[in-house]
Amino acid sequence: MKDIKIGNAKNQPGKITYGFIDGLELPTGIIEKIPVIIAQGLEDGPTFFLTANVHGFELTGVAVIHELITDQLVQDLKGTIIAIPTLNPSAFRKYHHKAEYDDRDPNRLFPEGKFAEKEDKDEDKEYPKLYEHITNKIYSYFEKYADFHIDFHNHSLLSIPYAILDRLFYEDESEKEEANLLLERQKEMVDSFGMLVCAEFPAKKYLKMKLHRSVSGSTFNSLRIPAFTAELGENRFLVPEVITGSVKGTRNVLKWAGMLKGPIEQITEFPVPKPEFRVRRFDHPRVNRSGILRFIVKPGDFVTKGQPIAKFTDILGRPLNDGYIRTEYDGVMVSLQTQMTVYPNDAIAEMGVRDEFPLLTPIPSK
Repeated sequence: MKDIKIGNAKNQPGKITYGFIDGLELPTGIIEKIPVIIAQGLEDGPTFFLTANVHGFELTGVAVIHELITDQLVQDLKGTIIAIPTLNPSAFRKYHHKAEYDDRDPNRLFPEGKFAEKEDKDEDKEYPKLYEHITNKIYSYFEKYADFHIDFHNHSLLSIPYAILDRLFYEDESEKEEANLLLERQKEMVDSFGMLVCAEFPAKKYLKMKLHRSVSGSTFNSLRIPAFTAELGENRFLVPEVITGSVKGTRNVLKWAGMLKGPIEQITEFPVPKPEFRVRRFDHPRVNRSGILRFIVKPGDFVTKGQPIAKFTDILGRPLNDGYIRTEYDGVMVSLQTQMTVYPNDAIAEMGVRDEFPLLTPIPSK
């Protein structure tokens, strides 16, 4: 069996062990500790990382990990699961998006890997800042042990669960064939979960948003380990049906990886749209003026080009434009804005629209 030590947690075949990783030393004399669970079966097999709660108010992944890892799972398991219920205890305690000691998006602070030399040289990069002390340590464990990885998130209050398929970048033609094989394996893995699958934003926007430095983006693109983000619907509170369906989906991926036996189970606990074409994330539709909006569609609905998405009025209830906001694309409504007020150029929703951009692309040169 593979020997694994993460923080003060060490594997024991056929058992669940618990511990903590020392993260960042705080000025008050305490150390931010990152919890870790190691669940190892009695037979050799892959090592699968499960992480959650890099954003403190995205809660479902914490519950999924707690529900998934049981004594019975370990008896059935081939290989090892390493689970980190919260990557960001500071944000979890305060119920915030970011850590109390670092105002940057924590899901854009994982190592740049092969992208570093493509970006402008910056001497400050030699000195990791605050939350990066934690991300660098977590990344080092991925690099040492991981064969697969899922990072659990929540999107927003008005959203459906879906899985994100990252873009994959390569440096030169000699890497392309191997990268394509990794991408195919990645697609199989994401499909096995059983949720709607959305490709990430196109390559240029992907890099501009630093998604290659997200937890799964960094693992996939720099470590070349199959990894993806599972967006588990509503944030800020727990939906029992989403927890149950997501545990089932995670078990499906473990079956795909050869770590559990049994048939793939269909997710019936929440809507799973099934588009006839590959879709990508797209912020749409947008408004051309300020106003008041009321949606007439729901997350998970299929819509067609020209279809009204929301009623659009002024504060007195008088129609603006023709009284509606319409989609310019066919696709799936993934999430809806929770606010009633909108301003010029605001995107009021995120849709899954036809993806005509390549999933595999060269790293752009400066």
